[in-house]
Amino acid sequence: MHNLNHLHYRLSPSGVGRKMCCTWLFLCILQFIVSQPSTPVFKSFQPVTTDKSMPPVNNFPSQRPPNYNPLQPNDPYREQNLKLMRQGGMTILGAPGVNQQKQLEEIRREIQMADEDAYMRYSSGRYQQQFSRFLQMNPDDFSISKAIYLSESAWYDNPPSWQQFQASIQKYANVVKQMLQREGLSVKNNAAINYAIQKLYKQDNIYYDPITKKQQTLAKLEYDFNDPMGNNDWRNMFVIKLLDKGKGQCHSLPLNYLCVTEQLGGKAYLALSPSHSYIQYFDEKGRHYNFETTNGHFISEAWLMQSTGVSAAALKQGTYLDSLSGRRLYAHCLGDMLYGYVTKIGYDGVADQMVKKILETDSSNISALSIQAWYLREVLNEKAYMAGSPPPEQLINYPALYAIYKDLMTVYAKLDQIGVQSMPPDVYRQWLKSMDEDNQKEQDRQEYEKLLRQIQKLKKIKPTFTNTPEK
Repeated sequence: MHNLNHLHYRLSPSGVGRKMCCTWLFLCILQFIVSQPSTPVFKSFQPVTTDKSMPPVNNFPSQRPPNYNPLQPNDPYREQNLKLMRQGGMTILGAPGVNQQKQLEEIRREIQMADEDAYMRYSSGRYQQQFSRFLQMNPDDFSISKAIYLSESAWYDNPPSWQQFQASIQKYANVVKQMLQREGLSVKNNAAINYAIQKLYKQDNIYYDPITKKQQTLAKLEYDFNDPMGNNDWRNMFVIKLLDKGKGQCHSLPLNYLCVTEQLGGKAYLALSPSHSYIQYFDEKGRHYNFETTNGHFISEAWLMQSTGVSAAALKQGTYLDSLSGRRLYAHCLGDMLYGYVTKIGYDGVADQMVKKILETDSSNISALSIQAWYLREVLNEKAYMAGSPPPEQLINYPALYAIYKDLMTVYAKLDQIGVQSMPPDVYRQWLKSMDEDNQKEQDRQEYEKLLRQIQKLKKIKPTFTNTPEK
């Protein structure tokens, strides 16, 4: 389900140097070039165009001196700036023999990097705000809808509001209520609630809009085969995207199921298998059901064990094929926020705080452990390279390197202990297709018929709702 290969990591010291590059300083440099005898290239210069989603740099605190004017020929700060440039090892632009076109290109790149750094700070600030709100929730008693919203909305410059997110979930909940009322089922029975929610994934459904007093057809929720791992765009993993497009994958479809269940006062659980997640729930007699949201079918635990090769260690630790407790679900949602942060911003102090909070809540969380291992490996590789790439058996002679190496081995040992496994994307696609094989269809039919027999026994009340379209 998660793929670490797409995560962006900015460890190189160049990021530190960028902080010295202020946009106002480059405007001064541009004026310096313009003051030189030859200026034909400058007339064709166009301001750098950044991503439209990026806020302008002047949204951030300015470092310009009072009454600073970059267009003033005898600017009092000019000599000071040139001195700082010399001390920093920067080329003094406009010197005889230096190609001005090349100088301008370098300025453009520096300005763009400064803008990108400003945008990263802006994005990091949004994540920190939502992370702070996340920490205010009780891991033992929290709203799954709120946790998902905080986790995903931090990514966007202009996210949907919490009210909009809730309204989208509530619409699906209202459709489910109407199904239950039409079939004479109690909206307080957990088996009936799950039975109706599953129809959202099995078929198109009729929805009666009380405002327009008209019937609508709500298309079933479908699997999105476009970038199902979020390798090209991490937003494809979001419930926000699912609510907007009506399509998702094994990450967002089960989470949406939980949100709708929460709105209706029902109970369902998230369960994991290698690179996958699905829904578990129980009826009043304790019968256990596994529901696959990617195709609307029931699946058996035996088939999951056989088809995914889940290890004995993973079963013993409850890593896979087990219902996530409230605390583990809390950590799972915070792990999604961590993935988004590292994908968009990189690994820094904020990411480290998230990792610590996740592991404090669930010491066996796959997301936090995987990202921690990835980060330590990157740090070890870079520092080992800077030390001359000593062979592993000689790391003990490099105390700083050896300390990182021991930390990495500790995380690897934990991942082995809990039996973490993954499927390559091509293997995962083939596995998904195997759900539609004849033996699986027969198993789904048998499970569904068992559920229907139970539902028939629950139909003890008369329908109290009709959705006759307006004539």
